[in-house]
Amino acid sequence: MSLLEQIEKVLSEHPEIVVKALEAKPELIYSLLAKLTPWDKLATKEDLKLLVDLIDRRFEDINRRFEDVNRRFEDVNKRFEDMNKRFEILESNWNKRFEDLRYYIDRRVGFLEKLIVGLNVPILIGLITALIKLFI
Repeated sequence: MSLLEQIEKVLSEHPEIVVKALEAKPELIYSLLAKLTPWDKLATKEDLKLLVDLIDRRFEDINRRFEDVNRRFEDVNKRFEDMNKRFEILESNWNKRFEDLRYYIDRRVGFLEKLIVGLNVPILIGLITALIKLFI
């Protein structure tokens, strides 16, 4: 067994040796992290400020769009209110016209009823007299 294999076996059986060594010299961990960390990919304070500014601008844009949409809905609501007013005016005009038409038709129908009854009375009287003559 080689020296390397013996050291590996001892360290795997007793990991507390590694812990003691790192506690004795913590700068080893820091230097190892400094070598392994991708410093070019970490965000700086300036990067975070730019990101926050970008998000703020986007939210402001979204807020402006929602305000525009709200204004449009208000305009649509005003138009519907105007249309409702127009329909109410038309409805009142229609009701008046229908009342006038009903009055006119009632007068005409009443006249026709009187005329029909007036014409039927002499015919009925003539029939009744003819029947009486027939039976007498």
